[in-house]
Amino acid sequence: MRMILLEAALVAGVLMTGLSVSQVTHAAPPAAAADPRADVKIDSVIMVERTEESKSGETVTKLFKPGAVKVVPGDRLLFTNSYHNLGQDEVTGFVVNNAVPKSVTFVELLDNWAMVSVDGGKNFGKLSDLSVTDAEQVSRPAIAADVTHIRWVLSSPIAPGASGELSFRGTVE
Repeated sequence: MRMILLEAALVAGVLMTGLSVSQVTHAAPPAAAADPRADVKIDSVIMVERTEESKSGETVTKLFKPGAVKVVPGDRLLFTNSYHNLGQDEVTGFVVNNAVPKSVTFVELLDNWAMVSVDGGKNFGKLSDLSVTDAEQVSRPAIAADVTHIRWVLSSPIAPGASGELSFRGTVE
């Protein structure tokens, strides 16, 4: 099964310069030209979430491009991977892997059907089903801060011209 790997190459310095596009790597067999999954375009955007009080006194959450605000430890980030099938064929078996940048602590999935990894992307599952082994070789249930990768396996085909979004949140360390 061919997978499209999405590496969100993000460090605090990248955030502060305003760069927000992930590096996309296509892992395909030599005959990839005939594979309709190659026609799916992925764009990745990272936004900084800030909570402010409106003039009417309501609390509102606003999204900012990293270059528009100073990004500091503790800032909440919204990672969004948008996909669009530019081809003429329906795409099945579409998988997106997104590494959680080392300078970011995973907080939550916006797509509750997505899977996570706590071992560098080797194994995936629901966070509640995963465990980690600490330095003393003691196993404990995995927590959000242990997440290293996120995987979305789209169960429905992507029709020609169809698009969608896959998102997760994290905080800057």
